[in-house]
Amino acid sequence: MLIHKTSLWLTAAAIGVFAPAGAAFAADLPVKAAPVVPAYYDWSGVYLGVHAGYGGGMKDWFGDFTADFTARGFLGGGQVGINKQLGSLVFGLELDGSWANIRGSQTVAFGGPSIGFQSTQATTSKIDSLVTFAGRAGLAADRWFVYAKGGLTLAHEKHALTDNGTFPGGAFGQTTVSFNDAANGSEHRVAPMVGIGTEYALGNNWSIKAEYDYVHLATRTPRLSGTDTTAGVTTPFTNDTPIEQAIHVVKLGANYRFGGVQVDPTFAPVPAAPGYNWSGAYIGAQGAYGFGRKEWSGSDFANPPNPGAGRYDVDGWLAGGTGGVNAQAGVFVFGVEGEWMWTGIKGTQTFTQTSTVTSLTTSLESKIDWLAIASARAGFVVGERLLIYGKGGVAIAEEKHAFNQVLTIVGLGTSSTSLNAKAVHTGVVGGVGAEYALGGNWSVKAEYDYIKMLAQSFTGTGVEVFNNPPFAVASIDADRQFGKMSQDLHLFKFGVNYHFSPVPVVVSARY
Repeated sequence: MLIHKTSLWLTAAAIGVFAPAGAAFAADLPVKAAPVVPAYYDWSGVYLGVHAGYGGGMKDWFGDFTADFTARGFLGGGQVGINKQLGSLVFGLELDGSWANIRGSQTVAFGGPSIGFQSTQATTSKIDSLVTFAGRAGLAADRWFVYAKGGLTLAHEKHALTDNGTFPGGAFGQTTVSFNDAANGSEHRVAPMVGIGTEYALGNNWSIKAEYDYVHLATRTPRLSGTDTTAGVTTPFTNDTPIEQAIHVVKLGANYRFGGVQVDPTFAPVPAAPGYNWSGAYIGAQGAYGFGRKEWSGSDFANPPNPGAGRYDVDGWLAGGTGGVNAQAGVFVFGVEGEWMWTGIKGTQTFTQTSTVTSLTTSLESKIDWLAIASARAGFVVGERLLIYGKGGVAIAEEKHAFNQVLTIVGLGTSSTSLNAKAVHTGVVGGVGAEYALGGNWSVKAEYDYIKMLAQSFTGTGVEVFNNPPFAVASIDADRQFGKMSQDLHLFKFGVNYHFSPVPVVVSARY
């Protein structure tokens, strides 16, 4: 250090001594610009933030009280985390907590005056808080940060049920007897979660983010406690109810980061390869054709006398929009993408089982109303304009199912059942694709996706009509929980995207 300081002083002295001579030659010497100090936005550091979002998913009740319904609602809260950037890679940990009102219910009725028994059952579930601890890892390209995350979620839930109606008096000495069951309970669940997201640095240490999370809450059996009132007599009532569930959460938020622009880093980010730079946000439109196969589960379909009963093909067109963000380092591109499409994918099947005195005809129908996909993309650039990628993520489909059955008994007439159900199905997505930059901000793409839907139960509600003149001509309310439906889909998609130009980092000198 002493030698260094001495040399500086000697240099200054020499400049002072030779200043007059130097002035004489100054006009003849070439001027060399000072070297540009490399700079980039550094995602390293601690951050605090807030978020708001919307979540939903299926709640499936089994056991004595069956139900299948969608719970939906808003949430909001805050997060704290820490990141470390090494080159273009960013790693971090994040803790977030949300107050929530993700709620759903289903009411089903069974019976009627014609059979002397009728009941109405209502089930309700609500998630009122969520806490998530997760790791994040992703790729940064200037102000854009694209990431995947995984960890654990703690959810607090409340459940309630009511069941009331009437039945023949019998031993009670009354024409009819009324009953009413009411119970409720709460529970905590710890469940794995995975997610994808993107964050954009606004400057002055602020950033905004968008994120999708999938939380698989699995099956737990909470105890619900309450009372049973039958024929005016009230007694304690408990029920252990298996409840299976999973939720999808979309969040928008803002973070304040204690960091900023990094000058002369030890591990510098990798710049994008020469050619078209895929970094930044984009939106687009796409069309597709899809086909697949559905399989109903249950006693009517598990071992039918005719092969293939309960299994049929579906197909149809899709159209909708897409949006995402990419980050490029060298020739490698990592991105996240969200898609939403209306669909006309549907299929039907009718089959008949006969014996010497009976004939049973069953008709099944399924239709996908809309399909959403949240996925991560990873690929590489070929040449200057072509991006080849693979993708993986989660699919969400809202579907309608119809069940119609007619039983004919020789000499006794017919009975028919007509039930309809709606459910949200969740699946795992894998795909490959290619995107080509046309010039300017436009690109075109072609993609294939395979979707394996997780088995999903659903409850159909409707009526059962009896036309048996020797006994009864009447109709009653009916409901039925159908077992796990399995299905898969193949999608061939074509689309066009508009890419927004990235905004350069503005570096101010800091001393």
